[in-house]
Amino acid sequence: MRVLIADDDADLRDLVTIAVEKAGSEVAAAVASGTEAWAALQAMHVDLAVLDISMPGMTGLEVLQKVRDDGGLRELTVLVITADGAPDIAEQVHAAGADGLITKPFPVRELVRFIRDVAERL
Repeated sequence: MRVLIADDDADLRDLVTIAVEKAGSEVAAAVASGTEAWAALQAMHVDLAVLDISMPGMTGLEVLQKVRDDGGLRELTVLVITADGAPDIAEQVHAAGADGLITKPFPVRELVRFIRDVAERL
């Protein structure tokens, strides 16, 4: 399974990369902005996108909206990561069509479990 990681924090990109590899999947790309994430999603095949909400260029929610509006990407599994655990953020994420939400800080095993679950469904 190929995974796109999009987060402006290099340490978090590294942490998510570790989780992806631990889950037995491949990092297709790890980018630092929403604009780069959208370009990568258009240019390559991925099975899962892990998007931080707060990124330069486009937010994770804006990227998610573009994914859901795009006929070729509409069915892509998207996991949103955020540092904001407010209930209204969770509502926005789910209303936008995310397949999952993880709030920072999170245990790596939680992310590994999510990735493995996605891989089993493919």
